[in-house]
Amino acid sequence: MSKPKSTAATGSLGTQLALAGISNAAAAACTNPIDVVKVQLQMDGQGSASVARRGVLEAAIDLIRVDGASGLYRGLAASLFREMSYSGIRMGMYEPVRRRLAAAASIDPAHTPLGLKVVAGAATGCFGSALANPLDLVKVRMQSGSHSYTSVPQALAAIAREGGGWTGLWRGTAPTVQRATLLTASQVPTYDQVKHDVVRRGLMREGYLCHFACSMVAGVVAAAVTSPVDLVKSRVMSQPIDAAGRGVLYDGTLDCFAKVVRTEGWLALFKGFHTQWLRIGPHTTISLMIYEQTRRLAGLGFL
Repeated sequence: MSKPKSTAATGSLGTQLALAGISNAAAAACTNPIDVVKVQLQMDGQGSASVARRGVLEAAIDLIRVDGASGLYRGLAASLFREMSYSGIRMGMYEPVRRRLAAAASIDPAHTPLGLKVVAGAATGCFGSALANPLDLVKVRMQSGSHSYTSVPQALAAIAREGGGWTGLWRGTAPTVQRATLLTASQVPTYDQVKHDVVRRGLMREGYLCHFACSMVAGVVAAAVTSPVDLVKSRVMSQPIDAAGRGVLYDGTLDCFAKVVRTEGWLALFKGFHTQWLRIGPHTTISLMIYEQTRRLAGLGFL
């Protein structure tokens, strides 16, 4: 009896990982232009408080003027690969981990408290981001325009050479993991909690409108929580590297955070916030709505 159960559980997990990856890749394809603009804004005034801050539209126009409309799709391939791996894990493993935590605490999975949902989201986000850091590194560098790469494999090889080996591909892992942990711990549990509350109270029924409204709420929460660490991640990953494989501008996450605050002020931590929200909001909505519907079609039921 236990063998068929284990096989079914494994198949279900594999399906969830695949569906989550596809859902997030579709969302990334739609939001890549705003993601590129966000990274461009995060690079503005690096190391100086005197540089004038651009708005979202101005940054987009500047980018198109220099690189053409194709500049808005910098790093798209890396972004798609990243979503298939990182987001496939963080979103696809969320429900199984949440259920395991509930079972360990002798709680009905249908009534999992918010605290356990946050822990489940944090754990899957942390694991997925650590594993997929090389693709995140390539994506940020391509989107910032700080390096010229012709393809994702060429970029991975170049980063490995400049960093003194393949371990260089995990440069910036700390801010990446911090951001992903905060993102998944705020985004998916918020959606999960809000959706189940509104359905339980009879305010909405499961369906497109409910999923749309709840995912929009989750997107706002996630953008507010992750904006500062996302800026630090972009700065650390896009900085030049010296001959010893060390960052020229920042010596890690805390050093970057301190220098940004000291030279550019506290508000600089929220550079690109509007684009952060403009990206995370639609990305959250598209990915979760596609994930919910593909889960239903695959016979897994709603999240």
